Amino acid sequence: MDAIERVFDASRQVASLAVIAEALDEQVVNFYIKYGFRQFKENPIKLYLPMQSVEEPVQN
Repeated sequence: MDAIERVFDASRQVASLAVIAEALDEQVVNFYIKYGFRQFKENPIKLYLPMQSVEEPVQN
């Protein structure tokens, strides 16, 4: 979660829409999904977490 908090802090200074991740395998994809990441339709090994999803947990 430290990385997500850092991304959120940076997003206050630089416009950001999402956090992007590229999983190494299906097990890692499932890990990211557990934390709210969504898969790209074109390439399901790549995932994104909308910045709106980052704001709630960090601010609470």
